[in-house]
Amino acid sequence: MSEQNEMHELLENFEFIKIYPGRQIKGTVILVERDKALVNFGYKADGIITKDDYTMDDVEDLRTILNVGDEIDAVVASNSNDDGNIVLSRKGFEEQQKWDDIVELMKSGETVTVKTVNSNDSGVIAEFKGFSGFIPGSHLSKDRNAVPADFVGKNLEVRIIEAKMKNNKNKLIFSRKVLEIEEAKIKEQEAWESIDLKEVYEGKVNRVVDFGAFVEVNGIEGLLHINEISWNRIKHPSEVLKEGDLITVKVLKKDIERKRMSLSLKATLKRPFELFTENYNAGDIVTGKVVSLTDFGAFVEIDNVQGLLHVSDISWDMVKHPQDVLKVGQELEVKILAIDSKKERLSLGAKQLSEDPFVKYTKNLKRFDIVKGKVTSMTTEGVVVELAEDIEGFVPTKLVSKDKLRTPAQILEKDQEVECKITDINRKSKTIKLTMIIENESDDKKDNRVENLSSYTLGDDNFTIGDLFTKK
Repeated sequence: MSEQNEMHELLENFEFIKIYPGRQIKGTVILVERDKALVNFGYKADGIITKDDYTMDDVEDLRTILNVGDEIDAVVASNSNDDGNIVLSRKGFEEQQKWDDIVELMKSGETVTVKTVNSNDSGVIAEFKGFSGFIPGSHLSKDRNAVPADFVGKNLEVRIIEAKMKNNKNKLIFSRKVLEIEEAKIKEQEAWESIDLKEVYEGKVNRVVDFGAFVEVNGIEGLLHINEISWNRIKHPSEVLKEGDLITVKVLKKDIERKRMSLSLKATLKRPFELFTENYNAGDIVTGKVVSLTDFGAFVEIDNVQGLLHVSDISWDMVKHPQDVLKVGQELEVKILAIDSKKERLSLGAKQLSEDPFVKYTKNLKRFDIVKGKVTSMTTEGVVVELAEDIEGFVPTKLVSKDKLRTPAQILEKDQEVECKITDINRKSKTIKLTMIIENESDDKKDNRVENLSSYTLGDDNFTIGDLFTKK
C-alpha cells in the first residue's frame, strides 16, 4: 500500500471519532512537561491536559506522577484551543471516581485520615481526597469540652458518616467521636475481662455520694457501698473517703452485661476484733466510751470494738438501772474480764478496778468481834446499823436488849452511836448479823454453843466442816 493510501485510511479513522465536550476518551501520553501533557487518543488532533486539570491533588511538577506511554482516562473539555489541540480534563473524571470511592468507604465504615484546615464555632473543616468535609463540634470528641480550634492543622482518623450529592454539591461529614466511642468500648470490654472476682485491686475514688462511693478500677467504675467502707458504723462515706483517694478494694460482684461491679474496702482490712486481740489481753485496764445503755448493762467502745459492761459489774453497790449511774458518751476506765475471739465478744468490768468494800471491811473480822456503828433506820423487825461507808449490819429486835421490846425505838434514836457484836458474816450474800446484847465471852462460849453453831450459814466463806469438830 502506498503512503498516500495509508494516510487516507488514517484520516478516515480520525474523522470517524466524534469529539464533543463531556465525551470520555482513553489515550496514551506522548509528551509530559512540568505544567501539561499531550495525549494521543486516535483523533486527527492531540489532546492537551494541564496540571490543574489532571488531578485534584496538589502537584508541583506533572512529571513526578505522569510518564510518556501511560494510558489515561479523561473527558473532553472543549473541541480545540488556540494551537488546534483538543482540551482534555481528567480532574472531573477523577472527581467522580474519588467520590464513588468515598461513598464506598462510608458504606463499609472504614477508618480514614483527614487533614484539618480550618475551624469555626460549629466544628472543623477537613480535606479528604480533594474534597472539603466537615467535622461537627459534637463529633470531634466524646469529651464534651473539646475546642474546635485545638484540632486545626492535624491529621485525624475519622469515619465518614455522610456522603451525598445535593444540588450538584457534595456534602461530606466526618466523625472522630464514633471511633473514640468504639475504641473505649473495646478497652472497656478488655478491662471487664481483666478484673477477677474476689481479687484485690488499687482503685481511685471518683465520686462520694450519700450511699457510698464510685471507685475506678482498671478503667471500670464500681460501687463501694457505705456498708463496705468500714467495719465500724459510719454516718456518711465522707467520714472516711474523699474524691481522688487511692484505696485498695476487693471485687465482690461483677456483671459484665449490666456493667455493674460491687467493691469492698473493709474486706481488705483486718476486722476490728482481730486487731483488738493483737493489742489487748484479758486483765488489761483500758479507757472506753459508753455508746449505748440497756436494761442489762452498757456497751463500751474500745478501739472500735464494743464490749458489754454488765449491770452487775458496774459497781459493788447494787445498780438497778445502768442509766442511773452512766450516760452515753461518758468515758470510763474498765477492766477486760474475758475475750471470746470466736464469737467476737468482749466482757468488761468497772467494779473490778477496786476491791469489794464488803470484802475489804470484813477481811480481818470474825464472829463475836465487837464493832461500832451508827443507827440509820429502825423497824419493828430490827435495827440497821451503818458500820462503815456502804457497809451495814442488822440487829433483830430481840437482840437489841435483854428486855422485851415492842420496837427498838423504845431505847434507841436515829444516828445514835452503838456498839455491837458480830453474830454472822455471810460474804456470799454480803450480810452481817449483829447483836447489841454483849455478854461475857466465856459465858457466850459456854451457854450458847448450839446457838453459835446454828448461826453458821452454808454460804459463809468462814464456815468449814472443821468448825463443827472444833465446836464439839
